[in-house]
Amino acid sequence: MDHSHNVLGALQKALTDTVAPSLDRTDPLASEQLPLVTEYLEFLEHRIYRIHERSRLELTEFTRVAEGALSMVEGWSAPAWADLEACSRDARDVLTAPEAGTERIMDQTARLSTAITAALREHSGPADERRALARWVVEASRHLLRFQRVWYAPLGFESSRGEIGDIDDYLGVA
Repeated sequence: MDHSHNVLGALQKALTDTVAPSLDRTDPLASEQLPLVTEYLEFLEHRIYRIHERSRLELTEFTRVAEGALSMVEGWSAPAWADLEACSRDARDVLTAPEAGTERIMDQTARLSTAITAALREHSGPADERRALARWVVEASRHLLRFQRVWYAPLGFESSRGEIGDIDDYLGVA
């Protein structure tokens, strides 16, 4: 049985009950950092069992963007686009492997994200097609961006929380 949830709660309690009272209240950095750490531990306590779902969603979204971009650049020949095509195939393999663990999924997402960036920086196509591709990638990334906003909303950085939906809108009801 996994006890991560309980451990995170215990860490928060140790910080607030033991560490906080012993801090020098005149130290502005300590006074600033302790609440940030405890708030992030609380956030993690509520998100820890959704990290695998999040990782799969992110890889799915990056794969969709990569495959869409590749479909727009047929005929462009450059090493970065060939690398993106191979990385996209690898991502699809990871997504269809039921045994793929979170770390493998996250590693593949990082590889695919890097390959997308490298391919977009490649200047092998006509200028008007490159601009169209860049606009398409930005538009295609909106769902992932919105999900990231929802994921981190509990930390308090989201000013339009009511407009972006709920985590279950993206990951499904657990």
